[in-house]
Amino acid sequence: MSEPLVSVVMPAHQAAATIGAAVSSVLWQTYRPLELVVVDDGSTDETSAIAEAHQGPVRVLRQEQRGVSAARNAGIDAARGEVITFCDADDLLFESHLEALAQTFRRAGGGIATANSYWLLPGGIHPSKRRYKGGFPPHDQQRLAILEQNFVSTMSLFSRTLVEEIGPFDEQRRRAEDWDFWLRAIYAGHRVTLQPEPLSLYRWGTQSLAADWRQMDAEVEAIFVGLEDRVDLTESERLYVLRRRSGHGPRQLSRDGDEALHARRYRDAARAYREAAALCSSERMLVWKARLLTPAPRLIGPLVRARQLRIERRLRIETGHMR
Repeated sequence: MSEPLVSVVMPAHQAAATIGAAVSSVLWQTYRPLELVVVDDGSTDETSAIAEAHQGPVRVLRQEQRGVSAARNAGIDAARGEVITFCDADDLLFESHLEALAQTFRRAGGGIATANSYWLLPGGIHPSKRRYKGGFPPHDQQRLAILEQNFVSTMSLFSRTLVEEIGPFDEQRRRAEDWDFWLRAIYAGHRVTLQPEPLSLYRWGTQSLAADWRQMDAEVEAIFVGLEDRVDLTESERLYVLRRRSGHGPRQLSRDGDEALHARRYRDAARAYREAAALCSSERMLVWKARLLTPAPRLIGPLVRARQLRIERRLRIETGHMR
């Protein structure tokens, strides 16, 4: 039985510094057949020219700048494959990434297969800095988990019929558009299966959209406005959404905890991590920090701080990288 054509959609804007490596990493995949659809979202640099210089199954589409959601939708519309996945223009795929993801998709019988990745930081990669480090939400817990955080990578594989069923990416959202998309998919009954081996690099830098964390936070929390009118929530899910809207989200609380930890305010750090973990129990690191610090913050705090600083210094993680 022949493998299905996989269309890799790559939204790109002002990506001349990184798109060459991203395109090359797609074209060296061991999986076949595939095609790469690059959508240049109004770049004024050499983004399109660099993508077009590559030999292989790559097409470049140009559009006026309309945002990442519109670029994803344009790429899906132009795709010829039965199955869709994304590789953003600053990410990198190891050569077996797509083959492993397709195997996971096939074994799961469809749905959504999501990929593990190393975070690519200015100082390189570290075993502790992976997209998934265990504890991936089981299928029967994914409705609540997707409310707590976006546990689905953009580097996921899904049938194009999913878009026909739940609709395209919301072009009003310039950030967190993928979270909204995966949330709608899960609440429509689709489930996510993890390919656990990290076979890609997800760039986590101050130049990315996600680095503007204040704006990102606002757009993340906007997902919860009127959510009960868009998806069918259970009573416990509705209460969670109300609780989430009543104060700071777990991203802000986690950053508050990190800042307090850095400043040696260990009790404040413990409290912030505890509040964040209560809102996001599926995030293992938050739960670990909260449980470790709460009993004796002044005793355990210096040890946790020293560990965190060692990793941050090694990887040159600055304040702008903190999530």
